Amino acid sequence: MRIALTTLGSRGDVQPFAALGEELRKRGHEVALAAPAEFRALATEARVEFAAVPGSPSEFLPGGARPSMDDAELVRSLRKSTSAIRLSAALRVLPELARDGETEVWQRLREVAEGADLVVNAILTRPVALTEEPPTPWCGVSWWPGSTTAAEPALGAWPVPLGPAYNRLTHGARASVEWLRARSAVNVIRRRRGLRPLGFRSPLRALGVERPVLYPFSPAVYRPPADWPPSAHVTGYWYLDRFHSPPRELARFVAAGSSPVVCTMGTFWATDSEDRRARMVIGAARACGRRVVLVGGCSRQHAPDVFQIGETDYRWLFPLASTVVHHGGLGTTGEVVRAGVPQVVVPSGVDQPFWAARLRELGVTATPLRAPKLTERGLTTSILSALTDRRIAERAELLAHHVRADRGVEAAADVIERWGQGKDDKDDVDREG
Repeated sequence: MRIALTTLGSRGDVQPFAALGEELRKRGHEVALAAPAEFRALATEARVEFAAVPGSPSEFLPGGARPSMDDAELVRSLRKSTSAIRLSAALRVLPELARDGETEVWQRLREVAEGADLVVNAILTRPVALTEEPPTPWCGVSWWPGSTTAAEPALGAWPVPLGPAYNRLTHGARASVEWLRARSAVNVIRRRRGLRPLGFRSPLRALGVERPVLYPFSPAVYRPPADWPPSAHVTGYWYLDRFHSPPRELARFVAAGSSPVVCTMGTFWATDSEDRRARMVIGAARACGRRVVLVGGCSRQHAPDVFQIGETDYRWLFPLASTVVHHGGLGTTGEVVRAGVPQVVVPSGVDQPFWAARLRELGVTATPLRAPKLTERGLTTSILSALTDRRIAERAELLAHHVRADRGVEAAADVIERWGQGKDDKDDVDREG
């Protein structure tokens, strides 16, 4: 089969697709990865065809939300609260992609889809599939649990104990809101192509029911509810494993003393003054007697007990850390749990508060700290807890054992191949990886 993988956003949105593409290529499929041009190297590493999509990754918030992190309204909202409800009010998802008609982004994504036998879409690229009739066969990927269940409310809904009916209602409401954001953009293009506009009932609700949805996280981190539809698959994390030798200076720094605290905030460095957040992490680590490795953020001159680098191989670095302070993004979370080290999560928004809470429930992290209310004192307390609580370290090691045993991209590729061959997931699929 010729399989198109389409995604927009930051490295965390693209690298898992590159890992999936590599696995599908090894199985003999012809694979094209459509993503922002900046990530061509990831496709080269995976040895899959690359289709550059216009625009910078900084224009897309991880998890499928736009606008740019430079947008003052968005940043102000994230600084006030990590609530997905507040976040939802600040974000303007998708209409910009078609506000002035059929943009280059949509055109490019459609070109890639039109030449494929099967398309795998990320959250932000799903609506493109709805601008064709009939669409190329496709399935979806989600960075957080999104299938309807009576067991828990939807991401961003008020977590009130009103029972199964309320929980199901929140999933329906969330699906409707997401579709309303995308509907006008989809219908602009459908009208231009002479197609009937779509109504208010979300066609995206078919994901997990009429077509597969893939969740690239571990069932050891989030076990799918028993009432999830059979086509919703928690596969395990999708790792693109390449050993990149660390810069000599970084290797020397890490080896020169006790295990450092490693801090990475990904795209969400921009939701706060980078100097302020970096200063707090450095101060808290020093109070705990630890050195610091900062990954990302604006480059600054630091004291000898601090090393800053733009990016590095997490698979090499994280196991050498005493604890990892991070934002709770899906990709970073997957790397930290695989490393089996204690962690401190500082969520800023989207799905990050969800993963922070889940990690706390698993006992592998100190108490998460909400980014808008982060203080050096609170960070010091959490880092010290992560460093000294043996139970956190033991649970982190145990969780890592289970995560490393997942089949991840292999399980996802199995689902894609069955779907491409027209087989029904109900017959023989294990949704739990």
